[in-house]
Order: sequence, then structure tokens, then C-alpha cells
Amino acid sequence: MARRNEHSKAQLRTLAIAAVRAIVAEHGPEKLSVRKVAERIGYTPGMLYHVFACLDELILHANAETLDGLLQRMQAASALPPAEALQAMAGQYLAMAREEPHLWQLVFMHRMPQAVAVPAWYQQRTGQLFRLVEEQMARLSAQRDAAAVHLAARTLWSSVHGISVLAVENKLTIAGDVDETAMLQSLIHHYLTSWARDRDQERVHGEDA
Repeated sequence: MARRNEHSKAQLRTLAIAAVRAIVAEHGPEKLSVRKVAERIGYTPGMLYHVFACLDELILHANAETLDGLLQRMQAASALPPAEALQAMAGQYLAMAREEPHLWQLVFMHRMPQAVAVPAWYQQRTGQLFRLVEEQMARLSAQRDAAAVHLAARTLWSSVHGISVLAVENKLTIAGDVDETAMLQSLIHHYLTSWARDRDQERVHGEDA
């Protein structure tokens, strides 16, 4: 195993992030520790603290890679018509949850210590996810103001996330034999139908005023 004098600080960062992702993918988030990361890459825990302030910072960098992969998958659908794009994005969101359940869970299970702010570089990634959804909602109704689009995007995607969580945790069985993909399609179809109906009603009321 390589020792500390064989890697630069940047290389050690890359090794540590990869180790976090491997440990979580293999054993789940609950088995993650600085000691296990250090053992996997052949360094002491103390050496890791020269590169990362704490385990939470290391987890954020590992989560950032998961989010980057998710964003790439969702962006690939953005050129479709908006309703189709949202369906495809939801499908990719669920697909990643199925394919990389432990890494996907780490993104949403991890909490920073109390009074420690989430770094701006990480918030930009989570914000970009919602912006992808907002762009499609805005394409469906250019007349809606930014506040309405903002709320609708977060309402819709929180529901998509909820179905994905239940699917990953195998808790949809309590609802009977229901396919999670069909649930997502139904959710988005009916939400967008309601969104369009409300838009049309607002336009009619505006014309009558």
C-alpha cells in the first residue's frame, strides 16, 4: 500500500473520496468512519485531518460526485418536451436510487453538525437539481411568476423523492403490488395536468377582469 510520501495532497484527497464511496457502496453509510477510510488507503486517520477538516467535509465531497452523476443523467433529458423531460428526469432519479442505493442514501441521510453551514459549492449542486425541474415547469407555463415555479418544482420533486425513498427501502410493499415507475408517471401526469388547469383558469380570470 502506498504511503504518505508517495501522494500529493490533491492525490490523497482523490484517494480518500474514492475510499468513502467504495466503503459506502459496499457496506452502507452506517459503516463509514475516518478509521476505515484511512485503513483502505494505507494512511493514518491523523493524516486525513491534514486534508479534510472532518469526516463531514469528506462526506460532502463524496456526495458531490454522486450529485454530479445524477445531474448529468437528468440534464440529458432536458431537451425533450417539458412533460416528457420531467418524466425522464424522474426516471433517472429513481434509476440512480436503485443502482447506487447506499451512495444515493448518503446524499440525503447526511446532516452537518449543528451550527455548521453547508458550503456554497455544495449548495450550488443541490440548487442546480431544482433549477433543472424549474426550467421545465417554466416551459410549461411561461405566464407563471418565479415564486409559483419555485414552489411547484420543489413540491413535485419532493414527491418524486418520497416515492424513490420508499422504493429503495422496499417499503412500497405495504401499498400492495404497485410499480414505483408507474407511481412516478401517475404523480407527474396528474400534477402537470393540475398545473396546466390552474394556469388556464388564471388566464381566463385575467381576461375577465
